[in-house]
Amino acid sequence: MSRMRKTREERRLEIADAALRIVGEHGVQGATMARIAGAIGISGPALYKHFSNRSEILEAAMDLLLVRVISWLDSSKNPNALERLRELGTMHSSTLATDYEGVIAPLFEFAAAGPRSHLSGQLAQRQRAALLRFVSIIEEGRAQGTIRPNVDVQVVAWSLMGLSWIENLAALEGMEEFVTDGVSSRILDHILADISVPGPEPTSANV
Repeated sequence: MSRMRKTREERRLEIADAALRIVGEHGVQGATMARIAGAIGISGPALYKHFSNRSEILEAAMDLLLVRVISWLDSSKNPNALERLRELGTMHSSTLATDYEGVIAPLFEFAAAGPRSHLSGQLAQRQRAALLRFVSIIEEGRAQGTIRPNVDVQVVAWSLMGLSWIENLAALEGMEEFVTDGVSSRILDHILADISVPGPEPTSANV
């Protein structure tokens, strides 16, 4: 029985995934065409049937990384925007912050490429797309009355984004206790408590 031939998009995705994991293991410089081709069992020249050059492959790898981040940010369907942020924080701790090969290691390797690399600017564009997701949820919460209308949206969005980065960095450094001891969840609670609309004041019982 013959194997089904992979579509062009399936092969491109396979190449991007291989490149992403190789970047995580060997760094950007170590993500050579030969190593990427070898990871998926094709020849080096065959890569050029799908990508024009190595830079395109690395950009596709960053696109795949962004897809995984956006999938996380879209994973909660809670209509209450404040509670959606809480659920996303919990999900990050148990999903993205534990995916060392597919998210954490390549993210920091791309960041470490430095401002002289065109990849740094490419990564920044994709990180801003994730930041805008946070902005959108916060603005939705202000409109629905679950988040205070006077909060600084940018400060809150960056705070939440920064917390996810710290969780990733802690996992990268082997400091899992930041998550397992509940420190990150308490930080999230503080952020959300600070932006939430206060509930009604309790009334004294009639005597």
